[in-house]
Amino acid sequence: MAKAKTKAPLQTLAEDKYLKSISLARVPIGIQYVNGKVIEGTLDGFDADILRVARKGQPGLVVYKDEVTYLWERTEA
Repeated sequence: MAKAKTKAPLQTLAEDKYLKSISLARVPIGIQYVNGKVIEGTLDGFDADILRVARKGQPGLVVYKDEVTYLWERTEA
């Protein structure tokens, strides 16, 4: 009798691990919204629905994940 195939897990938690690592390392990031606006800062915290972004010389922002198109690590120029 053949073994039953197992399904892939619905959630791997890879996103959480990545976000936690860039948050703890205070890696500069860029975030592009669905509407094309780009913000820069460091990830201050996150949960299932939001990203909390700290910005130098400006107020911090709470960004809803469903409004984000891209998130990338920036290189300091």
